[in-house]
Amino acid sequence: MKHRFSCLLMVLGLAACATAFPQTGGVTLAPPASPSTWQEELLAATRRVEPYKWAMREADLRATLITPRLRKAFLDERDHFHGRFADETQRELVGLGTADEGVGAKKTLSHPEGEEQVLVFVAMYAADQKNRDLSASYSIWDTVLVRGDKKVKPLSVENVRPSPAVKEVFPFIDRFDDLYLFRFPLVDAASGTAVWAPGPEELRLEVKSALAECVVSWTLLGT
Repeated sequence: MKHRFSCLLMVLGLAACATAFPQTGGVTLAPPASPSTWQEELLAATRRVEPYKWAMREADLRATLITPRLRKAFLDERDHFHGRFADETQRELVGLGTADEGVGAKKTLSHPEGEEQVLVFVAMYAADQKNRDLSASYSIWDTVLVRGDKKVKPLSVENVRPSPAVKEVFPFIDRFDDLYLFRFPLVDAASGTAVWAPGPEELRLEVKSALAECVVSWTLLGT
């Protein structure tokens, strides 16, 4: 009886620690008038989907859309994070870029690349360990960002190395996950239309293969 009670407490404890992320829903782009916490904004910007085949969980995808509001929350709490990953995240999320060196100087970006891209941080577990890599050139997974009739492929899928610093910034990651930073173009090249703007059409991330289909979405709200 004592053993069963201990197991029950363990299960309840794990359930209490688990964070429930929606698969879809609205996310506000503009920073708030008053400061908000990183945890609040991370919860609002993160989506999750776990496709099953019969009783087998084929994949578990958590995706965080990097919004101006989330960037502001990171800036407000930067001192609470530490390590190399936090430094890299600061440059990507809130860096001001480089100063203008004057006429004739070599042209450099005056702002982070991320300001011309749609960034999505992804943690993903795949049951098929052989075919789990999303970043490999031979990957079986097809990744796109969809907005209405516009569909863009990632400019790059960058691997993020797991570490305690990454866990501190994105506490929902697990030791069995592969971590990525997806970089998508801000504008659909075919139509010249931005995929990133407030509106009723969902911004949908699709990561699909013959093994599973992982689809999450955000409705972009201005305020």
